[in-house]
Amino acid sequence: MIKTTEKEADYNSKVNEAPSYIQFSTGNILQINQSSNQIKLLNNKGELQLEITMNPKGLVVNLNAAELNINASEELNMSAKKVNINASEQINIKTKGNLVQQIDKDLLTEVGGTNKQIAQVQKITATLGGVNIKANDNITLQGEQVLLNCE
Repeated sequence: MIKTTEKEADYNSKVNEAPSYIQFSTGNILQINQSSNQIKLLNNKGELQLEITMNPKGLVVNLNAAELNINASEELNMSAKKVNINASEQINIKTKGNLVQQIDKDLLTEVGGTNKQIAQVQKITATLGGVNIKANDNITLQGEQVLLNCE
């Protein structure tokens, strides 16, 4: 066991309290603060770009960027108790393959405007219980044939 003198202990406690800074040629600053268990990256205007905090539960990462791109050549996996995605203008999901949703409980979709589904074939199946359709106005069915109670 290595013993430290009082002077060394006092110096180490002061070093651990004061943040360390590294300034890049771009003006960005990397700040390491051992006492708060944080690493911060600030842009040349002093605005927070990246913050990593280490706490007893684990890492907390905050990222502020004009654009964020993630590329994985094989798979991208995310897991969490809750996932929230917010966009002020639009969200696009595109695939050249299938899109599969597996939901163990209920699905609620609320649309402020028009809900439009377009496909070559539409299938609705209730495996337990009924199918309820309710409209505040008319319900219109159009097809070459409208079959009721037929399989």
